Formats: sequence, C-alpha cells, structure tokens
Amino acid sequence: MSDRPVHAAMNCQDFLETLEELPVEVTQGESRVEWLSLLPEGARAHALRCASCEGAWHDFLETRSALAELKEGLPEPGPWFVARVMASIRAQETEIEERKNGVWTSVRRLAPRLAAFAAVVLVLAGTWAMEVRRAESTRQRDRRPVEGLFETVPSTQANDDIVASTYEVRQP
Repeated sequence: MSDRPVHAAMNCQDFLETLEELPVEVTQGESRVEWLSLLPEGARAHALRCASCEGAWHDFLETRSALAELKEGLPEPGPWFVARVMASIRAQETEIEERKNGVWTSVRRLAPRLAAFAAVVLVLAGTWAMEVRRAESTRQRDRRPVEGLFETVPSTQANDDIVASTYEVRQP
C-alpha cells in the first residue's frame, strides 16, 4: 500500500488492493464484522460509502466463507506433498518442451547416423567416379582423338597428312 495518511480519501483500486492484502487463513466462525475490523479505517469508510466496493466486499466475504467450508473437508497434506507436486510440474514442463522441440531432438539423435551415411556415400561415389574416369581414359588411349568440332568418329590418316608432308618436303 502507499504512504498516504489513513484519513486521506481512498479510491476503489486502493480498496481492492487492501482486500488482497488481508490474511489468507480462514476460520469458519469469522463474520462480516470480524473481517471488517481487519481493514484499516479509510478502507472501512470507503466500503460503506462506495456501492461497487461494497459489492466487492460481499464477494470477498462469500469467497472466504466458501474457502472455510472447503478447508474443513480436506485432509492435511503429507510431508512429501510439495516435492511430489514440484516433480509433477517439472515432468509436465519437460513433456511440453519435448513436444515443442520434438523434431529437433530427433534430428540431434539422428545426426551422427546421417553423417556416417553421408561419409559412406561419399566414399562409394568417389570410388565409382575414379573407376569411370580410369575406364574412359583407357578407351581414349585406344582411339584417336576426334579432330573436327562436329565429327563423331575418329579420323583416319587422310590424304591431308600425306599432302602436307609432300608439300613440306619440296620447299627449299
């Protein structure tokens, strides 16, 4: 609450905050007058003057009396109650987190297998490429190279080579 003096006028928001600050412990025999005595003077005066705050006061009293009745039928929690509740909350949070990040968790588990598979594929593809290149170079050595741009069959020793060689011999 604020540092205002008690005799200062109280607004509805301050009254509701004062209600929230009242003790949570509830006993069956507490009446409206006993609860009213727990309020500071300014809050009591405001509750009697303001109709909306008087309605909030009645709601507060009904809630507290319902809690008092409910408290009677409940057994006292055991010594490990808090630990069990907190463990259950942690388990639920973990489950929610796993559902939210489930795909990435399985990817993290699958990543080493994918890396090993990629390495095997890389070795096999590299070996296959080297064998294909070796076989191709062997075939290339057996054939003469194609001399023209659009020729698809290797050329034989044509007359051009013979003519060129005789022409070169005649020149001085």
